[in-house]
Amino acid sequence: MDQEAFQHFYEGTAAGLRRYLRHVLGDRDLADDIFQEAFFRMLKANLPAGMDFAHQKNYLYKIATNLMHDHRKARRFDSLPEGYESSVVTAPDEVHDVQQAFGQLRMKERNLLWLAYVECYRHDEIAALVDTTTGSVRPMLARAREKLRRLLSNKPKEGTHEQ
Repeated sequence: MDQEAFQHFYEGTAAGLRRYLRHVLGDRDLADDIFQEAFFRMLKANLPAGMDFAHQKNYLYKIATNLMHDHRKARRFDSLPEGYESSVVTAPDEVHDVQQAFGQLRMKERNLLWLAYVECYRHDEIAALVDTTTGSVRPMLARAREKLRRLLSNKPKEGTHEQ
């Protein structure tokens, strides 16, 4: 990839990749490190000459996703990254509830939800990014949505009893 092609690619992908990493990781510094490393590895890769923009972008997100898994932390997040805004949730207490619920999801669940509903990736694209089959994306997304819904409604999982 020559300098002009890279500049065009960077301008078309940088903002989205940075948002994705920061929201999934919840750690601005780690997200910025992975962001930089993903572009570095993209430049080092010997990509086919005819690879179109969409495939390059998928490849970049795949690199970033793999780097996130390599740097996964054992800790849970108690809030979304600073600067999180939602057009659906507007009241401060609702934002806090969404932050708390999102923070209780596993990184893989946050990752799936972000790719599907913020980045608007198709199931086959998500499968390629997270190393799973296309057929397993739908049920994994359904479980993640259901878990988020339960967390937001503070209802116990069906079949369990509060004591």
